[in-house]
Amino acid sequence: MRRLRVFMLVLGLFMVASVSMAQDSVSDLPLLPAGLHVGVVFVPSEDTTVQARLDTALMEVVQAGSSAYEFALSWADLEKSPGQIDTSALESLLDILVLLKLQPYLSITTINTVKLTLPSDLMTADGYALSQGRQFDDPVILERFARLLDALVPLMIEHNGFFISVGNEVDGWLESRPEATPGYVRFSAAARDYAHQIDPRLGIGSTLTFGAVQRGWDSIDDLLAASDAAVFTYYPLEGNFDVRAPEVVTDDLALMMEAAGDMPVLFQEVGYPSGYLPSPANSSSVEKQREFYERFFNEVRAYPQVRFISGFMLSDWTTEVCDLYVLYYTNQDSLPLFHEYLCSLGIMGSDGIPKPAYDAFLGAIRGIAQERSLGASN
Repeated sequence: MRRLRVFMLVLGLFMVASVSMAQDSVSDLPLLPAGLHVGVVFVPSEDTTVQARLDTALMEVVQAGSSAYEFALSWADLEKSPGQIDTSALESLLDILVLLKLQPYLSITTINTVKLTLPSDLMTADGYALSQGRQFDDPVILERFARLLDALVPLMIEHNGFFISVGNEVDGWLESRPEATPGYVRFSAAARDYAHQIDPRLGIGSTLTFGAVQRGWDSIDDLLAASDAAVFTYYPLEGNFDVRAPEVVTDDLALMMEAAGDMPVLFQEVGYPSGYLPSPANSSSVEKQREFYERFFNEVRAYPQVRFISGFMLSDWTTEVCDLYVLYYTNQDSLPLFHEYLCSLGIMGSDGIPKPAYDAFLGAIRGIAQERSLGASN
């Protein structure tokens, strides 16, 4: 049965005359109850005192009404050697989410913004290209990913999951490689169609940055046609990583909703850096961060097609972790404003002390949970 499914999937790809594929399996997200659902990305600390503060904060978020949770794994995390898929760590996390009554949203980072994270035999050593001159719709890649979906889809269904993203901020890698985009679009559509053969209720798609919408990237419509929802990450930044004013939320949301059309909208990540305290260099402040969250959650509720929002993130990364991310994204040891952006996204500091945005986030979750409850009772 598995081999037959893959054969049909690959055959179907070569019969497609255009990449403008219409959705025909899932018109909504049937596994996600009606209304808006909110989560926050949680990063543990090695410091026991800080970890205790973060654990308390996470429980406050859950008790306030958080109902879903986004987390990311690379394909390489799950398939460390060819054909050997290990979901034991994923299952442990999913079990915890069930206990917390949080519905899982899983991001599989085949593309992770600027690099690839496929199993090592499928990409070059530097992570910037597929191996052997392949494209994403190569039958080898399609079959290997189908094997991964054979494992992931039932696990997600068993643990009340509602969506899998098969690529993170894919425009970051694809925009500079226009020749690779059609193959990736076909890969995304094939992943969706194959997952729907296993269970048509699970949403599948790829994640775009707000920047792709802002720049008017010409492949947005093709990627959305290969997805069950319009999925975005949203950080209102200038090109140099200075923050934009919180007031831009109004127009930015309108742009993303226009791009999404009638599709459900998921915000895989939403964040706003506070800047380094006490004197930010990126034009931000803890008050601007608080105002951003208040504005975003107030205004997004005018769009009922928005179904999920994941705040990024509960606490700041440590300086050492941010150093590694700067190197990953830029191949530079130092890029001060980018570092400040990455290292101040938490609504709590890396010490576990809340910033003003923390209370704003909790208040938004409480209001949304109340509205969802009222909607369910009507």
